[in-house]
Amino acid sequence: MKHTHLFSRMTAFMMALVMLLSFAACGDNGTSPDASSQASSSGSEIPAFINPLPDVDLNTIAKPELPSAEILEKLNTAYNQNNDVVGWLRLPNTEIDNEVLQGADNNVYLRSDITKGYNWYGCYYADYECLFGDRNSISKDIIIYGHSMNDDPNSTKFSQLKKYLDPEFAKNNPYFYLSTPEDNLVYKIFSVMYTDTNLAYIHPNLKGNEFMKLVTELKDRSQFDFDVDVNSSDKLLTLSTCTYIYGNREDQRFVLVGRLLRPGEEMEPTVKLEKNADVKPPQFK
Repeated sequence: MKHTHLFSRMTAFMMALVMLLSFAACGDNGTSPDASSQASSSGSEIPAFINPLPDVDLNTIAKPELPSAEILEKLNTAYNQNNDVVGWLRLPNTEIDNEVLQGADNNVYLRSDITKGYNWYGCYYADYECLFGDRNSISKDIIIYGHSMNDDPNSTKFSQLKKYLDPEFAKNNPYFYLSTPEDNLVYKIFSVMYTDTNLAYIHPNLKGNEFMKLVTELKDRSQFDFDVDVNSSDKLLTLSTCTYIYGNREDQRFVLVGRLLRPGEEMEPTVKLEKNADVKPPQFK
């Protein structure tokens, strides 16, 4: 299910581009995808094209951050090619720097690319139940899928996620980025894990105790203990792909999870981590 219909999403793209170009004309050089500051010079107002959630006090919600002109142009180009585009995913120091699509179900883009033509490598696509928009309206957990044909971290597509099995790489690349037309979202990684498909980690809208139970599982199964806390009010981004570490069985996955950076939270260049001495292995049945 998508957050907006075709017309409103096109409006968001157009208005976001116009706003950013207006800032540039006034001497603003735009915001880089890594920046944590607001693109607006004042940073005090939510862009007009963003529809606030009903019954929410605008003084208590987090302020969206306009993506950079470069990212907005990439999104606009991709969206004009296929209006199933919902965001742009980027993981620093990997080859993952691409559009994210979302179909009516999870089979639409399993073996299709942005042209909707057959492609064995598919594309990066979001779970069909996830909601997109600004940070206040997105799902509690956005899940994005991608293929991995082997466990070589230098191979293509989501095989690159396995770079995070290197503790030095994980320490020095603590963030990944998902940009929508409405917001630039930064996530701090707290779990790098192998799992079985019996673990119910694909739930966009878990709440309360169920959400925290999942967080505990994600940390217990992580290859590293990250110095990153997660609480019940946080939102997650989950990247899921295949692995072959346990042979050719189809019920194994490699998963990377981060939590949304909180308002005012400082972006440290590295993260503290140590090897998890008692990793919970996949619970195959």
